Amino acid sequence: MPNPLWTHDRKAAKPCSGVVGVDEAGRGCLAGPVVAGAALLTVGFFANAANRRRCAEVNDSKQLDQAKREKLLAKMETMRDAGELWFATGEASIDEIESENIVGATCLAMRRAMDALADQCDGIWKPKKKEESDNFFSPLSSASERWLILVDGRPMRRLPYDHQGLIKGDTISLAVAMGSIAAKVTRDRLMIELAARYPGYDFASNKGYGSPNHLKGLAKDGPTEVHRPRFLKKILSEPNTEKPEQSLLNFS
Repeated sequence: MPNPLWTHDRKAAKPCSGVVGVDEAGRGCLAGPVVAGAALLTVGFFANAANRRRCAEVNDSKQLDQAKREKLLAKMETMRDAGELWFATGEASIDEIESENIVGATCLAMRRAMDALADQCDGIWKPKKKEESDNFFSPLSSASERWLILVDGRPMRRLPYDHQGLIKGDTISLAVAMGSIAAKVTRDRLMIELAARYPGYDFASNKGYGSPNHLKGLAKDGPTEVHRPRFLKKILSEPNTEKPEQSLLNFS
């Protein structure tokens, strides 16, 4: 039985050139950048039965363990090398999270991922600004000019490119799930590198989320340059009433 995410995007791609899926990782963290991933699947991608088999285990990155995410990203890289699909990532820095707030910074990361994807795919697709885009079902646009652009969650008002929001899209759309895997693996690798530079916060394990060990590190040594000031204001200005065994923030 085909992966239902494959089935969703295969059907969605039929009236157009293909599907682009976009997702982010690290939006709710206390430290580290926010990273976005964008994946492009042409309508021809779904005509290859081998691709269906390769995508059998693709799912929302949050429902996969680290080893599985790494394995699936390696498969995505193999398919990219073969010209079967394309994907790219983009990030927004701590300073941008501070100046633009997390929603604005997430949109910056998504825009950069989409720009990188457009550069990578040799002109097959490029993002259109919202005011440039025709209605998806406009008869004035040929199928070869239409793409379904899906962003996980609600539409992002500050993302300048044409797109549609898809609630829980990383559990519904293959392209969005691939974007989520690319973003999550890329960001996790960055946080593991930061763990070597800042060993007191357990970044390699918690990836910047508010785990008990992370909070203990903050209480002991204070914030680093990779912590997000906006996210820490309330934590550092109020007594911590959480039980030691509890995490301040849910992991996602």
